[in-house]
Amino acid sequence: MAAGWLRALRIGATAFLATRGGMTEAEAFATAYATAAFREMSRKRALALLVHMGEDQLAAGQPAHALALYRKAAEAGDRGAVKVVVNWPGIREDPAATEAVYRAAIAAGDLSSLSSLAMLRARRGDGLEARELYRQGIDANDIYALLRYGSFLRDFGAPGELAGTITQCRGLAADDSSTLALLGALLLASPDGAAEAETVLRRGAVLLDNRSRCVLAALLLDHGAIDEASDLLRRVWATGDERARLFVEESAKEYELRLPNG
Repeated sequence: MAAGWLRALRIGATAFLATRGGMTEAEAFATAYATAAFREMSRKRALALLVHMGEDQLAAGQPAHALALYRKAAEAGDRGAVKVVVNWPGIREDPAATEAVYRAAIAAGDLSSLSSLAMLRARRGDGLEARELYRQGIDANDIYALLRYGSFLRDFGAPGELAGTITQCRGLAADDSSTLALLGALLLASPDGAAEAETVLRRGAVLLDNRSRCVLAALLLDHGAIDEASDLLRRVWATGDERARLFVEESAKEYELRLPNG
């Protein structure tokens, strides 16, 4: 069956290459396969195929073809491909090129790139857009936006802004448990805030808030409490929460944690 898919894709790729102009050979190659893949397969399978083909092209000594395939996957919102492309030699040194990759991924639905773009915009001096991007990520329940927003306020915000935001969140959290994850994440960026952050996040975790569980897991992993963090991440994974899936997957990979059926 796989061979049949590949034969069909090769036919589509050959026809596409014959009609395209203005592209490099590698770009036309990747565009042809991407067009055929998204036409014939589900989005998930098409993205997996493009990434797999990128890996194969890289192993075969064809970096230009590999990059073009990874770009197609990244532009379609594949987070793994985004990470590969923005760390590619020649792109990672070019803020404008990196920014373009993030913007394309966000436009395709990769909300996890919001905080990465926000961080880049802050470093390039655009605190206004960075702030808006972080808020969009937090509103979308992106764990990375939660974890990074406090550092942004501390390093790029107005004097005392982080402390003021924490005070505001404390007041909101007294009546609104949905604020606990944000309060805990902000406290992690505050001097001597870790102890209070853990208390706040445990309150949220008891209420089965996956954002609080994930931020608490990040804190525990940082402190070496691998077993408890692993248990929290498995519990989040078991809920099937797509908003937290990426954070759980990447944390499990980084710390070599085993997930159920994963």
